[in-house]
Amino acid sequence: MVLIHESDPLDDEHATGRFYHVCQGRIDRTPLNLPKEDQPYECPRCGIDLEAEDFFMALQKGSV
Repeated sequence: MVLIHESDPLDDEHATGRFYHVCQGRIDRTPLNLPKEDQPYECPRCGIDLEAEDFFMALQKGSV
């Protein structure tokens, strides 16, 4: 699991939920935005590349 999608139905401001990266076994609670198709998110600590497809998978499953 490298991405987590959490949504809170009572949070009107972030109704679509938030994405978080699991880096080296710990959840980084800095919310991530969906990256542009040609610019994946690269974690500076673990070096993993997260592409838009990874975010869509996390959205469907809750976590990837």
